Amino acid sequence: MRDRLMATPHLTILPDNPDFLELPWDQPLATWEVANIVELPRGVHRHVVRFLTYGEVVYAIKELPRAFARNEFAALRELRNRGASVVEAAGIVERAWVDPSEEWSAAVITQYLDFSFSYRELISGTGFGKRREQMLDGFAGLLVELHLLGCYWGDCSLSNVLYRYDAATVDITMVDAETTELHDRLSRGQRQADIEVMILNVAGGMADIAAEQGNEIDNADLRLGEDIARRYGRLWDELTREI
Repeated sequence: MRDRLMATPHLTILPDNPDFLELPWDQPLATWEVANIVELPRGVHRHVVRFLTYGEVVYAIKELPRAFARNEFAALRELRNRGASVVEAAGIVERAWVDPSEEWSAAVITQYLDFSFSYRELISGTGFGKRREQMLDGFAGLLVELHLLGCYWGDCSLSNVLYRYDAATVDITMVDAETTELHDRLSRGQRQADIEVMILNVAGGMADIAAEQGNEIDNADLRLGEDIARRYGRLWDELTREI
């Protein structure tokens, strides 16, 4: 009985979502074999992520160390309240019997963004050339939006967002917020640090795609992040000049 109680997870689920109580939370996510798991395209993640259907709604469950999970859950909720373009948090699960530094010590549940896709699908797909400018503008716009709302991302990259086509734009939504810090206002130094991380991460992502496609790294679009940074600067100046 004592062992069973120790292996009882603590679930915090927000209203208007399933209770998720039937899921095998006493097991690591990677080992689950449940009927409603579906395979969907995903970006590159350092954590285990799986998707489950409940009626017409798809949920993403991501395991990560407890402190990061708590930070992500709180940040997504607060950013949503501030009007940011972020996925909707549905809940957090904590496994108190697991070492908090372990990947499976906690999990964050979010609603999957319908009709979205990863950057690999976007960049590797046909027609990206025509959408490139829209993607760059959208990515810069999201970063400006988050900075205006006092969010220091800390790990801004192509793989930490999801993309959706609109008529003449590419809508971009933050999905990973485990490293975020929320403030009333960001300093110039904080914003610049975020941009520098973004430039490095984007270059790394483009190099990975080139390698996957069997291309030389010299042919990778390694300056994509610098292009985003220039657009960010122009948009930031335009918006803050009016404030």
